[in-house]
Amino acid sequence: MSPFELERAVAQATGESRREIRRRGFQPLVPDCEPDGEVENVTVVDWDRAPDVSESIR
Repeated sequence: MSPFELERAVAQATGESRREIRRRGFQPLVPDCEPDGEVENVTVVDWDRAPDVSESIR
């Protein structure tokens, strides 16, 4: 999936503009897989549960 396709899909799913999605820096999650199949170093942000810091960064 290209960055454009990801931005478009996220924008359609969230109702935000592609510009807003690009500003927030969405990118595909590509986990670091160990040879034994274990996944490490995966960071996921749940935007619905994250605190609203938009006022503090303006």
